[in-house]
Amino acid sequence: MEQRRQSRADRRRRKEASVEFDRRKGLPLEVRCLSQMIGNELVIFVQDPIGAENCGSARANLLSHIQAHPNAPVVLDLQKCTYIDTPGLTVLVELKKELASKGGSLILQNPSRPVLRMLNITLLNRVFPVRITTREEDRIPTSRP
Repeated sequence: MEQRRQSRADRRRRKEASVEFDRRKGLPLEVRCLSQMIGNELVIFVQDPIGAENCGSARANLLSHIQAHPNAPVVLDLQKCTYIDTPGLTVLVELKKELASKGGSLILQNPSRPVLRMLNITLLNRVFPVRITTREEDRIPTSRP
């Protein structure tokens, strides 16, 4: 039997099936974050997608990590964040405004492809400094320090 060559749409469907969550089932209600001081920066590793269903949890969780180290510059690592929508982006903008009012800064590090796409579509890539790292010490920690 002859095997048919896969179309671009078939390949895309197979790739989308490997995403950590299914949008039809909804997002997790709580956004998990890990934080770690690397040098003089507070790096917060976001572990879950951020959307309309869980943006309140994301805001509260991120602020609790920031309040533990109030004077450190904040780096938000979005490598594991596989989805973000406009309410999620609103959380990031509000966080940036709050940090700026206190003299702090917010840098986005290693955004996943869907997050980077949303930043480009909304032109927020001009608002947030984006940093891509490949160093081993900047990888996601395995446990909460």
